[in-house]
Amino acid sequence: MKSNSYARVACKILKYLNDCYENGLEPSIDSLNANMLGISDRQFYQTMKMLSDDGYVRGVEFMDVTQPENSVLNHPRNWHITSQGIQYLEENSLMQKAYKVAKEARDWLPLI
Repeated sequence: MKSNSYARVACKILKYLNDCYENGLEPSIDSLNANMLGISDRQFYQTMKMLSDDGYVRGVEFMDVTQPENSVLNHPRNWHITSQGIQYLEENSLMQKAYKVAKEARDWLPLI
C-alpha cells in the first residue's frame, strides 16, 4: 500500500485524534497538517472532507473557494474523533494484524 494512500493517511489522522481524545489533549496544527503527513494540502483537505462526510471526525469546517488548491480548514483544536472513527481504527488494526499473520503463515508454509 502506498504511503500516501487514503487508508494510510486516514489512519494516521484518526490515530492522532484518538490519542488526543485518550490523553485529554487539544489537537495541534503543528502535529496535524499536510506537511507532517507527507502529502499535499489538497490531499489533506480532501481526506479531511471524506473523514467528515463518513462521520469519522466532527468539528471540521470547510472553507471552499473558487480555486480548490486554496481551500482551507478551521483550526484542528475544534476537531475530534467520533465513535465511528474509533471503530474504523479498531477494525483496520484487526485487518492489518490478520494480514500480517496470513503473510507470516504463507512464508512458513512450504510451497507445493
